[in-house]
Amino acid sequence: MIVYKAGGVRIDLVREGSAGALVLVPGLEGDPEELAGVIAGYTGTETVYCAAPMLVDDDGEAIETVERMAELMIVALDEVVDSGYHLGGYSFGGLIAWEIAQQLKASGRQPGQVFLIEAIFDERFWNRRLWLIAMRRRGMNQLARIRQLPLRQALGEFGLRGQRLLRRLARRSSGGEATSVSTGETEAGERAYRAMPRYQPTFYDGPVTVLAATDNRHFGCDTAECWQGLAREMYVRRIVGDHLTIVSSAEAAAHVGDGIARHLNKGPGVRPAPGFERVLIVSTMRWFSAARLADAMTEAGFTVSVCRPSGHPVDVVDGLAGSYVLHRTRPLRSIARAIAASSPDLVMCDDERSLVLLRRLHSRRPDAVLARSLGDWTKLMSRTGVAENARAAGVDAPETSVITDPGVLHEFPVVLKTDGSSGGRGVAVVEQASLARSWRAISRPPAPHVAVKRALINRELHSLAATVLRRKPIVNAQGFRAGKDAIATVACRDGELLSLVCLEVVLAEELRGPSAVVRVIDHAGMAEAARRIVRHFGLSGFCGLDFVIDADGTAWLIEVNARVTPTCHLLFDAPRPIGQVLALFPFEHGASAYADCVDVPVRAPLLAERGQQLLSRQRHPVLRRVRTWTRRARPELT
Repeated sequence: MIVYKAGGVRIDLVREGSAGALVLVPGLEGDPEELAGVIAGYTGTETVYCAAPMLVDDDGEAIETVERMAELMIVALDEVVDSGYHLGGYSFGGLIAWEIAQQLKASGRQPGQVFLIEAIFDERFWNRRLWLIAMRRRGMNQLARIRQLPLRQALGEFGLRGQRLLRRLARRSSGGEATSVSTGETEAGERAYRAMPRYQPTFYDGPVTVLAATDNRHFGCDTAECWQGLAREMYVRRIVGDHLTIVSSAEAAAHVGDGIARHLNKGPGVRPAPGFERVLIVSTMRWFSAARLADAMTEAGFTVSVCRPSGHPVDVVDGLAGSYVLHRTRPLRSIARAIAASSPDLVMCDDERSLVLLRRLHSRRPDAVLARSLGDWTKLMSRTGVAENARAAGVDAPETSVITDPGVLHEFPVVLKTDGSSGGRGVAVVEQASLARSWRAISRPPAPHVAVKRALINRELHSLAATVLRRKPIVNAQGFRAGKDAIATVACRDGELLSLVCLEVVLAEELRGPSAVVRVIDHAGMAEAARRIVRHFGLSGFCGLDFVIDADGTAWLIEVNARVTPTCHLLFDAPRPIGQVLALFPFEHGASAYADCVDVPVRAPLLAERGQQLLSRQRHPVLRRVRTWTRRARPELT
């Protein structure tokens, strides 16, 4: 419905809302219909308008520049929208949205969020590297197409493309003319192609969200990369498709609408708050779960930095505020530099090794941020200490004690656990008949072939160091509780529980290993235990609590993982329905027997692609054989 058509601007009301306004600017032709899919997929509460410049203003003068279009649209929007509004622009419309935001800033007004949907500006203003990549890709694509043509037609097309290439080279050189190499099919399209070469975006002192297509064949370059460095804060979300299908495909358009809604309304999951906005994730392993969490937090509006070894899956996550290499030979220095550079509110550990490193760094250089991030960490260093403190907090936990002699054990079965182990390693459920053998395996450093395998394949050097130095682990004996395994995934801040999800383990990745398939449950006992544990240890960030639910329904706390766990990303979405089964991507079990419930990160296609690559690697026959060999060599331990 047209609500305004004057002053050289047309504004259509395309969706009624209950709070706020979102203004979308269509592409070259200024046709609001091309954004119908985006609008249909939008889930926010804002009233949505489509605004586009007309060909002439009220005085009959042609509207030929982006600056003039933005100027007239601000005047028109002031007539229609009562208060401030958010801005979004697709393709050429992104330039207009950008300029509107700049002019609002210059006049002392504060624009809302700015969204660029596959927005692109003239290639003369791209950096040299990006332009050369685009030229090469375009050339290869054109040659591949020309090869399929009949000879005479191919020669004609080759000549035409050669002429266009020469024009591009001339325009790129200094003093190149501000004209486009393309032409539009309508008057509005022609006008847009004339205006684009004359507009060079300037730095915008505010936050901008770029929604970019994964397929860059249309321009030969990543449209998100064009805008890098042009805004104070820039968030990037990838949408499967190309420049045209990102708004014409119903599924892709729905993802665009959903992405805008998430940034505007923040959604029902965990969201940033003062003192809980800037995070640094530290990882010594190349676990996919850290990348999944970083993506979820970035999408939720957190400012996320990472300190990780090279080759980590997090490298494909868009929108990171900082990415710092964790050097194997000097990890403490790497972490300290990452903290200094990122100025986080919280530092979060991805694995046990990074937790040890942070504790060591804090012991050497006491730091307020690390103190807050680690909580009362001295109580968390020992499995026995955790169990004792849990009981002191009123939480049901099995009796646990440090042992140096297996002869003191009289009740079986019993669970032997080593301090500092994770992922099912260093854990053995022992019967009396197998006690001697299990004790020999669990109380010694990793076997040489296991340590070498972890160093070469998993790239874990600490196991090799323990083997070489003959560093024996501390062994704890925990009373065995029969029942169903369950986990509580928790978000917390300064000892206060912010959000949690309770999950029953349906299938583990391997015996006593990480969960592969889980079911959402509602368990008041687990929730209350989580609150007490978080308060007692003064935890901040994200953590996981392992439980066993016995036949009477009592939840026994068997483990506190004061670090990021593979299910933490679930806390950033709407609460999952009770009973929903989730196969954690990219575990192999979830990709086969539970293929209909795999929680693939569909809103992060590059991350999903990396997960599939990891899964393919996991299935490699040689690696399968190596894993089987190491398990058989030490059957008591995972």
